[in-house]
Amino acid sequence: MSGGLRISDFCFVVAALAALGGMGLGIVMGISQDFTLAPAHAHLNLLGWVTMAIYGLYHRGAGRTGGFAGWTQVGSGGLGAGLMAGGLADYLSSGSHRAMPMVVAGSLLALTGMVLFLGLVLADTLRRRAGSFEMTARSG
Repeated sequence: MSGGLRISDFCFVVAALAALGGMGLGIVMGISQDFTLAPAHAHLNLLGWVTMAIYGLYHRGAGRTGGFAGWTQVGSGGLGAGLMAGGLADYLSSGSHRAMPMVVAGSLLALTGMVLFLGLVLADTLRRRAGSFEMTARSG
């Protein structure tokens, strides 16, 4: 492989940044005893930290280091997590609906990332099964 950024590395960097952001937001909420942004905190932790880390683990295990489909999948997921959590934080703190397009766009991107992830998992599974079938057919 060349010296470029691997998909799993991207996922882990985004996941760590989301975790730090979520922890920071949680600490600020705890200190101020104002939990208005708890839903944004939860979405940042779940979509940003947990989901991106799982994507990274999967892509590393599958040996996927690049490719259009993989980068589109993790790009959608990472951007979706950031837009959704950020837009939700803006909406909850301001009460204004100006951030709703950001929340909707983030939600749709996060959903797109998960649908693409399912497609990659299914394609990888079918490819492995086809390879296993060929090996069995040759030995039998």
